[in-house]
Amino acid sequence: MKLSKLSALVMSTALVAFASVSSFAQETPNDASSVAPVWRTDVTGSFTQQSSLLKLVPGGQAKNIRLTGINNTQYLDFGVRADEIVSSATMDLAFTASPALIPVRSQINVYLNSQLQQSVPVTPEALGKLYRTKVTLDPKQIKSNNQITLEFVGHYQNICERPSSETLWLDLDAKSLLSLVKQKVKIANDLARWPAPFIDTFTNNASVIPFVFAKAPDNETKKAAAILSSLVGKYTQWRGADFPVYYDRLPTNGHFFVFATNSSRPSFLSDLPLADGPQIYMMDAPESRSDKMLVISGRDESDLVVAVKALASGDHVLIGDKLPIKDFKEAPDRRAYDAPNWVPIDETIAFSQIMQYPGQLTSRGYAPPAVHLPMSIAPDLYMVGTGGLDVNLKYRYTKPEGGDQAQLRMRINNYLVDSVNLSQQSSSGEREMRLPSFNGPLATSPSEALALAAQNDLSFEVVYRRELSEGSPDNCKSVVLLPHQMEIDPASTLTLNGLFHYAEMPNLTLFTQSAYPYSVFADLSRTVAVIPKEASAEKVTTLLNTTARIAAVTGAVATKLSVVDQATEAQLDGKDVLLIGEMPITLPDFKKDNAEQLQQAIADTLQGEEVLQPEEILFSPDGGVGAIVSLQSPFDSDRTVVALLSEGQAGSYLLNEQLKSPSSMATVSGSVVIINEQSMSDFKVGDSYTIGDLPWYHKIWQTMSNYPLLLVLCALVCAVLVGTGIFYFMRLWVRGRAR
Repeated sequence: MKLSKLSALVMSTALVAFASVSSFAQETPNDASSVAPVWRTDVTGSFTQQSSLLKLVPGGQAKNIRLTGINNTQYLDFGVRADEIVSSATMDLAFTASPALIPVRSQINVYLNSQLQQSVPVTPEALGKLYRTKVTLDPKQIKSNNQITLEFVGHYQNICERPSSETLWLDLDAKSLLSLVKQKVKIANDLARWPAPFIDTFTNNASVIPFVFAKAPDNETKKAAAILSSLVGKYTQWRGADFPVYYDRLPTNGHFFVFATNSSRPSFLSDLPLADGPQIYMMDAPESRSDKMLVISGRDESDLVVAVKALASGDHVLIGDKLPIKDFKEAPDRRAYDAPNWVPIDETIAFSQIMQYPGQLTSRGYAPPAVHLPMSIAPDLYMVGTGGLDVNLKYRYTKPEGGDQAQLRMRINNYLVDSVNLSQQSSSGEREMRLPSFNGPLATSPSEALALAAQNDLSFEVVYRRELSEGSPDNCKSVVLLPHQMEIDPASTLTLNGLFHYAEMPNLTLFTQSAYPYSVFADLSRTVAVIPKEASAEKVTTLLNTTARIAAVTGAVATKLSVVDQATEAQLDGKDVLLIGEMPITLPDFKKDNAEQLQQAIADTLQGEEVLQPEEILFSPDGGVGAIVSLQSPFDSDRTVVALLSEGQAGSYLLNEQLKSPSSMATVSGSVVIINEQSMSDFKVGDSYTIGDLPWYHKIWQTMSNYPLLLVLCALVCAVLVGTGIFYFMRLWVRGRAR
C-alpha cells in the first residue's frame, strides 16, 4: 500500500514536471541558440572591425551618398577574410531626410545579399536634421563577398506624387558605420586554399605579411623573398601590402612566411626535417591557435629561389600541407612592355580582355549609373600626329518610352569624349568613338583634360530624359516608372595607335605612379637591386615593399630580378638599378641645393668615389628622414638608378609607409623626394636625359619646343632664307621677261 502511494506520488510529480517543460517549450522559440550557446573549438576571441559606409561604395571611396525618388538605391560591398567568421553585424545609420517627407510612410529598406534585414521608418525626429539609428544584420547570411542594398522609399504628398520631385531626398552621413564582430578560425593546413589565408583578396584592406629569416639573408635568399613579395603584390593589386621582417623570432600575430635551409633556419623550426630539394609547407604557427606559416624550404639558398618561382608559375597542383618541387622549368624572359595589366599599342583589344569581373559592364535602375572600365597603359607613351585611342562600341539598352529621349555618353578620366542620341526604334547599336589626339607625353595629373594617362578610367552611361507631371488633386496623373538596363557588349574593342615610347628622365612621377622604368620588363629581367650584405630588417622590408608595388602595377612576378650587395660596372651595365641603403650624407636642410648634393653623393657611391659631406651639417630631425632619388646610371646612359634611402629605423618606417600602398606618392615629381614626419618635398635637380624611340624629326621639334628663343631664331633664319630665295627668283624672272 505504501509502495503504491509512493509510485503514485512519483508519477504525479513527473506529470507536473512534464507539463511545466511542455509549457516552457511552447513559450520558447525553436532556436537552439536562444536556449544554449553553440561553442566552437576552432575559433579564437572576438574583435570588432568598423568601416565607413562611404568606403564601401563600389568603385572607390565616395564623398557623399544622396538617395532620391529616381536614384533611390545604393549598393555597398564588403568582404570577409577566409580565416574569419562574423558572429554579429550592425549598421549605424546616420542620415538627414528632407523635411518635406511624410513621416513613417517614408522609409529605408536595408538588404543583405538580397535578403531584407530591416525597414527603417523616417520618423518626425529625422526630418531636416541628422538622425541616428542602428540596424542589425543577420550574420548567418554573411559570406566571403557581400553586398548591402539601401533602398529609399520616399513620399511627400498623399496623391499625385512626382518621382523626380526635388523634395524627395535623403543624405547618408559620413558617420554611418558597418560594425562586424569577428573571430579568427583555425583552418586546415591545405595549400589548396592558396593564396588564402595569407593574402587578403576579399576585403579592401592592405595585406600585412611578416617575413622571417634565421639571420640577415644573403643575396639569393633576398631574391627569393623579393619574388615572393612580388607574387603577393600581383594578388593584392591596388590594396597594397606591407612586409615586416624578423630575424630568428616569431611575429606577434598573423600569418607569415618563413625561409629555411638545411644549414640556416629559425630556431623555432629546428625540428623541421632536412630538405632533399625545394619544398613548401603550410604549418601551424608556434604559440598560436589560428595563425599559419608558409615555410619555403630547401637544401640551400638556390632551392629557395626555385621554390618561390614554382609557386609563382602556377604550374603545380597545390594540395595538402606540403609541395615538393620536381623538374621545375624556368620561364623565358618577358618581352618589353608586355605587362599583363597594360593594354598594348597598335593592337585591337576586346573589352572582355581587360574586364575584371562578370557583369562589370551592365547597369540597371530608374537612372542607370555609369559603368567603368579601368585601362592601364605603358607610362612612357608619347602621342604625335594623328595618334590616339579608337573605340568600337557595341551596346544594348531599353528603348525610351513614349516621347522620352536617351543619350549614350563616353568619358575618359571623367572628361566627355563623345555622345550619341539613342533610337526609339532599336534597342542596340554600334558607334565609333575617338579620343581627340594631342601631342606630347601622357597626363600625370587630373587637370590635363582629354589626355591619356598611365591609369585611365573609361566610363559609359545612358541618360534617360523623362517628362513627368504630377497633375492636380482634381486631375491626378499616375506615372509608373520602369527600371532601365544598359549593357556594353564585351566584344567592343579599343585600339591605341600612333604612339611612341619616349620619356624625359629622371622623373619620379613615372616611378611612383607606374614603377617606370623597371616595369618595362615586367619580370625585372633588366633590373638589379643593390642592398647591403648585412642589411637591417627595415632595409629588407624596403626591398620587399618595392617589388610588391611594381608587381601591383604590372600584374607580373619579378622572377628575373638580380640582387647584389656591391655596385660594380660588370653587374650594373645594361641594367636599371634599385639602390637600397642608408642616406650617404646628412642633409643640412630640405632645399634644392641639398637635394642636388644628395643626388651627387649617390652617383659617387655607385662609382666607388669618396662621398663629401656638406660643409654645414645639422642634426638629424626627430622622427627620421627617408628619400627617393632618381638619376642617370653612371654605367649606361640608357638606364636609370632609383635610390630608396633612409636614416635610421624611423626613416625606414616613413619610407616604407609610403611604399606599401601603390596609390601613395602619386603627386610627387622631379628627381628627388625627401620624406619626413610632416611632409614630402620634391625637387627637380641634376642633368636630364631621354629614353625611347621617338622619330628624329619629332625629337628635333621636342628639343626646339624646350628652347623657345632658339625656335624664334630658327624661324627668323628660315624666313630670311625663304625671302632671299624668293627675291633672287623674282629678279631672274624679271630679267627673263626683259630679254
